[in-house]
Amino acid sequence: MNFLRLFLFFTAFASCLFFCAQDVNGLSDQLILLQENISNKSFVKSWKKNKKSWENSCKSAQTNNELINLANKLITVYNSSANGSLFKIPDIKFDAVCNALLNLIDQFPSSELSFTNSSLEKWKDNMRVLITTEQNRLLEIEKAEELEKSKSRVLLADSLIDLFIENYASVFDGANKGSFSELISTSSQASLYKVNLDFGSIANCSVVIDEDGVYELILVYSTSSDEQLANLIMEKCYKYISSHLKEGFKESKMFDGNYQTNFIKVFDFQGQKFADTAKHPKIQLGVKKESFEVYFIVTEPLFRR
Repeated sequence: MNFLRLFLFFTAFASCLFFCAQDVNGLSDQLILLQENISNKSFVKSWKKNKKSWENSCKSAQTNNELINLANKLITVYNSSANGSLFKIPDIKFDAVCNALLNLIDQFPSSELSFTNSSLEKWKDNMRVLITTEQNRLLEIEKAEELEKSKSRVLLADSLIDLFIENYASVFDGANKGSFSELISTSSQASLYKVNLDFGSIANCSVVIDEDGVYELILVYSTSSDEQLANLIMEKCYKYISSHLKEGFKESKMFDGNYQTNFIKVFDFQGQKFADTAKHPKIQLGVKKESFEVYFIVTEPLFRR
């Protein structure tokens, strides 16, 4: 299974390579074009000694941060030579840098730019295209990452339900016999016992004794607040439990504000008298609202048969 998960990851990663590169060259070209159209005489004079090496650095730039540094170098020279007050570009993402340059060009006095109206509008259009392209790129990466997460969730949930199914009969029989005695090991503290069953990497299973001396097995799947994973585990557990109910057992629900929909699912024996119901185990299943932990609870019979 680990090999399959690794294969799926590299497949998704390989598909991302087609759209994962930012258009650094495209932004570099527009940055060079901007500085070529700054016509403030003081700036042009001060910029002469920087111009060639700066342009070469732009053309060889490979990262967003390099372009931010080059843009800020241009801004620094302009501010010091032309007594300007153009803002510096902070460490921001690629599309935000493009948007910052769009805002920056509006800060120049029109007399200090040599763009014609049409060429200026074309420059702005090119910047908008860079922004749109980058946002689409990020959206595609997000989709690929979410697809990979979905595949990983399914793999994990499948592995968990396999173990759940493997152990389900033992848990139910342990409840029927009372106190889950064949499933528990030494107590780590009073009224709390570890369970000798493997339910998976994100599962924690123990048996507790309540104030009335009733034994209850509590299995918790910790999903790291992943609601989709929680719902997937819940769905698979529910499907198995509901299709393997013993004769006389029915599904119902009980109000509990700690769980999604304010209810926890209950599977218990529907006897004509309470005494009949109390001679059988009770199963509860639900997802906690805030933590998205999945709870599977089995309570031993209150009355011995």
